[in-house]
Amino acid sequence: MIVHDFLRHACVSEIRQAWIDSGEVSRPPIVWIAEHMPVALVDAAHNYPSPVANAWLLNDHGVERRDPQEYVRFMTVHSGYHWARGRPPRGIFSNTGSHPIGLAGFAPIVDTDLVALHFIWGGLWGRGSHYRYDSFANTLVCVADIWVS
Repeated sequence: MIVHDFLRHACVSEIRQAWIDSGEVSRPPIVWIAEHMPVALVDAAHNYPSPVANAWLLNDHGVERRDPQEYVRFMTVHSGYHWARGRPPRGIFSNTGSHPIGLAGFAPIVDTDLVALHFIWGGLWGRGSHYRYDSFANTLVCVADIWVS
């Protein structure tokens, strides 16, 4: 399954709108957005196991395309698995620090017309859902929430 620019744009727009709608109190100042390669339906809940194809940073200035390796590096350094010992530093994935960073991502689901899309604002609030692309409205339509926190 190839992700076309119109679907990619609709996914990034959906994440940006969710970020705007979350309000200033809940909204992290920066959000990493990752587009993953297609995933199987069983892997489409969160933390997609496929490679990162594209990445963006979202903030008050808009959405800026970034090198996917910057996103991978960020996730690797702050994951606590490879270089850091213990838990990630406060403020990276939680609103307890002064600079929380939100995470969002999307991936087409293999052998379906669905896209898995999730967002986590500072570790305290998020949603993972499946969407269909509405070509007439040039937007995504949520068909099922998979998880909500």
